[in-house]
Amino acid sequence: MKNTRGFKQLSAVLACSSMSLVMVGCGSSSDNSAAVPAPTNIGPVAKTYYDGSGDGLLGGFGLSGLQTPPASFYTDPNNPAKAELRSQAISANYRALVDSSDAGGFGRLYGPMDNTVYPGHEYLAFVGEGINRSTVMVQIPDNFNPNKACIVAAPSSGSRGVYGAIGTSGAWAVEHGCAAAYTDANKGTGAVDLTQGIGYGLQLNPIAIAGAQEELSFQVPTQEALAKPSAEYGGVTPPSAAELADYVANNPHRYAYKHAHSQKNIEKDWGKETLEAIRFAFAQLNEQYPDAKLNSDNTLVIAASVSNGGGASLRAAEQDAHGLIDAVVVGEPNINPQQAPAPFSIAMGNRTPVSEHSKAAYEYFALAELYAPCAALAPDNNGALFALTSIAPQRCDALVSAGMIPASSDYATLGTYAKDALNSAGFLPESDKLLVGYAGINLFQSLLATYGPAYTRSSVVDNLCNISMSAVDGVTPTANTSVATLAATSNGIPRTANIFLIKNDSPDGPQLQIATRSTNGLFDYNFEGAQCWYDLYSNSDNSLHGRLMQGIDEVRGTGDLRGLPTIIVHGRADALIPVNHSSRPYYALNQQVEGDKSQLRYYEVTNSQHLDVLNQLYATAGMNYVPIDYYFKQAMDLMWSHLTTGAELPHSQVVAAAAPNGSLAQTDLPPIGDASAQPITYADGVLTVPE
Repeated sequence: MKNTRGFKQLSAVLACSSMSLVMVGCGSSSDNSAAVPAPTNIGPVAKTYYDGSGDGLLGGFGLSGLQTPPASFYTDPNNPAKAELRSQAISANYRALVDSSDAGGFGRLYGPMDNTVYPGHEYLAFVGEGINRSTVMVQIPDNFNPNKACIVAAPSSGSRGVYGAIGTSGAWAVEHGCAAAYTDANKGTGAVDLTQGIGYGLQLNPIAIAGAQEELSFQVPTQEALAKPSAEYGGVTPPSAAELADYVANNPHRYAYKHAHSQKNIEKDWGKETLEAIRFAFAQLNEQYPDAKLNSDNTLVIAASVSNGGGASLRAAEQDAHGLIDAVVVGEPNINPQQAPAPFSIAMGNRTPVSEHSKAAYEYFALAELYAPCAALAPDNNGALFALTSIAPQRCDALVSAGMIPASSDYATLGTYAKDALNSAGFLPESDKLLVGYAGINLFQSLLATYGPAYTRSSVVDNLCNISMSAVDGVTPTANTSVATLAATSNGIPRTANIFLIKNDSPDGPQLQIATRSTNGLFDYNFEGAQCWYDLYSNSDNSLHGRLMQGIDEVRGTGDLRGLPTIIVHGRADALIPVNHSSRPYYALNQQVEGDKSQLRYYEVTNSQHLDVLNQLYATAGMNYVPIDYYFKQAMDLMWSHLTTGAELPHSQVVAAAAPNGSLAQTDLPPIGDASAQPITYADGVLTVPE
């Protein structure tokens, strides 16, 4: 890598002169002061050096430790040490995002090839104003070179905590000698056990809320807890402390979660929080290397992550008024594109062009929750892993009764009607079996129970759609005996760890949602709950409809990436973040907004889906996929070469990866930029994606 001092200014001049060495757009940091603003109201910084003797910035696990984690991380799980919680969190987050098996190519074709440990410094802090601040962290490996400085901003995926991107962009950064700037984007694993009165600290440690001497990662907002009214709450008044106490007394053993119950619509700030992480990284780097005087002109910064972290990275680039970011690389991003200036359609081979694209994530989550349980009975979905066929007939009957699919005496036909409804809503047939499996593990229920309260700024006290969160004894809410270690294992979006979704209005009393009856007495997988979530979106007379739509509007992506070189990688079979509503329309929006200034590349990978960690389980059902993380890391390498050597980024394209037959082989993984690649193009109001 060449010395970056003065590098960005030269790059911008070359780019604006239409020369081939295009590394930073004309609207980049050369147009702004190199000074990096300080993080907002940074809290006390926890500083730790990991020397590599049994630990390290990536936990010290190496290949063998990731493939075979310790049987236990704790000497005493009821009194965990902070270092033990950290190790558990790193292992859980790394392994949740990658297929760490040898059969999936991990350790053979990509990922760590040995047990190398990366010593270095780790800095951790809260930033922001008021209660419920975001967590930021920077890891600076010992092989960081301030004369060739680089930072990779790594916002967490999903609703994960600050270690949530450690297995994707965080690992890439540390392995390449860059500082990794993490943030939980104010989602995190922040939780509150309302009955036991326990929350969690900066370092995942359990804290008794009463008389707490340490800042909590999350506390339930109440009128008394807020020092002053804040615009963050969108005009919504939080409950009083007395109202919260009444809820706790009447609903024992329940949990509140940060993403769901902060009442701030925190997603609107994911981009801002990513920028805060970059600012925090600069602050700590300049403390560690004061003579280097690192700033936005002499340090390369790549914003990179996947899923929700990918959406956060794109939003950060859109909002980067100080020109901190030089490039963006994202995988399977949860991005909600705003309406494009001009209508366009998406054409794919001989399939019917899609004009009803760019649905909000909340809308397609709600549609999937309605139809996917019934779609398990479609003959095309036979053998789908996790499909809950035992409940599917009752869900199909409920859809018929509600007039949402035509009547039939044949459940295979009803399942096909439901499957067709999903495909008409923009889910590709390639994702059908994944959709019905997700419904079987109540994934869409979990998403709606998080994003519904988040977008409407509803409190845990509001009992939205009669859903709450708790540990269970069989099917009944009970005290969580693993409360001490929950923050290290939770992904921040119940169902998570041992916290489940509870249907509060079940005829048999509050019970596990997936195992109880609706109020009509039927075991229909809580169809009335699914209707409740969809009604928030579709019914303008619903009292919360306006707040929901406001929340959705606040998170829309503009498509203006400020001319930054950007790569989006997405698996075509993605059933969680479908390409027709995220990456494809965002690419077209960007082409309209930026035109010739655009440096965005979109790579769509066939036979790849959202959750690599499930690939080997899917293979047991004949559902075979290549890891999207392989192509995310390849995209990072391509961007690195582009920034440091001026290598051209391959054009937007379909990457024709092959479904593995047995263990993943290199022949299944054609490289991005292969001569046989099929170009993705946008022209005359049509985004053309080859089969």
